[in-house]
Amino acid sequence: MTDLQRHWEALQIEHPQLDPVAALVLLALRQSDAPGDGSVSTALMSRRLGLEHALIRRAAAELETGGWVSAQPVGGASPALRLILTPTC
Repeated sequence: MTDLQRHWEALQIEHPQLDPVAALVLLALRQSDAPGDGSVSTALMSRRLGLEHALIRRAAAELETGGWVSAQPVGGASPALRLILTPTC
């Protein structure tokens, strides 16, 4: 079992209300080495996790509704969002 899998399972136990993909996105965001403002784009996360962008966006919406992250449009024609952990996470 990898560290990522162990952390994901622990997060799922601690917060069973989170959808499994949302838990994975939250964990990836917590473990990211995001430069500067600490944000990660949903497009980059989609590529890194090997999941469709729509799944990442849906998870981001759940996390934002739950107060885990804030999401801001990347801008331009891109449907991507910038995800930033809230201070309590």
